[in-house]
Amino acid sequence: FVAVVACVFSVNSFAGLITDVEREGVSTAVSFGQSVSWTHNILDTGFALGSAESASIVIELKDDKNDPWYMPFEIALVQLGNFDMEDGGVANPTVAWFGNLGVSSLAKLNADGTLFVQVTSKMGDFIVGKSTLSVITKEISVPESSGLMLFGLGLLGLGLMRRKARA
Repeated sequence: FVAVVACVFSVNSFAGLITDVEREGVSTAVSFGQSVSWTHNILDTGFALGSAESASIVIELKDDKNDPWYMPFEIALVQLGNFDMEDGGVANPTVAWFGNLGVSSLAKLNADGTLFVQVTSKMGDFIVGKSTLSVITKEISVPESSGLMLFGLGLLGLGLMRRKARA
């Protein structure tokens, strides 16, 4: 009984932050009508499927200052996962784009640990830089090794007491 209680109290709970940086799009120039895409995969960072509570993404966008037709403004369309209005939007390519994942993209991330990203030029040309995905995971209870060791020692003690009582 004491060993079981000790094991229960030795369980550690934590919420995590997982950050994945994709550099596939770094310094990729995108002209009118062109797209660049990549996929974030957070399975190799210790992500447990189904544990993502929320996520956000930052994509670096820079003006290339090389527009022969001089566009007074440029427009980028950012698509995350299965596109819906929560999962992407229109961006000004002279600053970094920030967005929170919508329901469908968060569900996809929880299902297989990946997030598809695509940036398309709707007007003008610009440079797409790195993409940083930040995922907040829910609390997970994990028994500590010391708790498991205590439980094992308790079982060993019970076994020895039983053996001594029989002798």
